Amino acid sequence: MANLIKKIFDIILVLIIVALSSYFALRCFNIIKIYIVKTGSMEDNIHIGDYIFIVKKSKYNVGDVVTYKDNDGFITHRIIAKNGNKITTKGDANNVEDEKIDESAIVGKVILSGGILNIIINYKYTIAGLLLLLYLFSCYLYKEKNKNQE
Repeated sequence: MANLIKKIFDIILVLIIVALSSYFALRCFNIIKIYIVKTGSMEDNIHIGDYIFIVKKSKYNVGDVVTYKDNDGFITHRIIAKNGNKITTKGDANNVEDEKIDESAIVGKVILSGGILNIIINYKYTIAGLLLLLYLFSCYLYKEKNKNQE
């Protein structure tokens, strides 16, 4: 049983290392950006306090949720119309569309938001600590099992 627990934790540890390495590589090479939502303009889909993953695309379509640079910061809204390189966006919870923007102002498309992403980012150190503790415990069980078999 202890051997099985150790193998499971070994697999989990490797998966976490691969996931974290991928995450840091994507961030270092500026492939992915993370923002936190500060307004409710995209409510019921994206909530205040949600983290969003943004990826730069070569083309954006009507219906895509994008983040673009505005004079006051960044805005995340849905593309509702496109005419050449001029794009019209609107927050899902807003009644009025935004002013047209140039496609070059878009930082990227939202590929992931909220849910488990919020939990992982908010509690990353707690999760890492618990996993390390569980891993060390599984190593102890494995060592005790092998000591008793000698």
